[in-house]
Amino acid sequence: MAKIALLRIDSRLIHGQVVSAWVKVTQAKRIIIIDDWCANDALSAQIFAMAAPPAVKVEVMTVEDAVNGWKKDQFGNVGPILVLFKTVEGAYRSYQQGLVFDALQVGGIPGGPGRIAVEGTIALNQEDASMLQQLSQSGVHITFQLTTDTKVREWKAIQEKHFPKL
Repeated sequence: MAKIALLRIDSRLIHGQVVSAWVKVTQAKRIIIIDDWCANDALSAQIFAMAAPPAVKVEVMTVEDAVNGWKKDQFGNVGPILVLFKTVEGAYRSYQQGLVFDALQVGGIPGGPGRIAVEGTIALNQEDASMLQQLSQSGVHITFQLTTDTKVREWKAIQEKHFPKL
């Protein structure tokens, strides 16, 4: 069984902050990207693999493949692992289908129509908030942190301020 060091939602997946900071802080030896679209786009998967540090193995999986891999042997014995989701929905579906985790960090999620900026460059819509609330009610500790040196915010504070009717 591999040790998962961090599960993070970050729409950019592997980028400068992940490579320079989160990999270092978590001491990750593997990055697993769980995203159906990326897993089905060979070019994207190849680009993300090339963006990672040379000593860090990158795997790109669909939600279904990730859940199956978790159920089979909890991602093997190479760790620590940094798990990245592109969307809240990807993390939510993974959890609902059987990927077991008790903590989830929310990083960069861009704004757009129907989205509310809740913390720096993190923007959520009502659907995202509902899924995060359900994860929280299931016992997942949800935090918001953009970079390794920014303040950690708790889901409860975000929820109470921006989505009080949940």
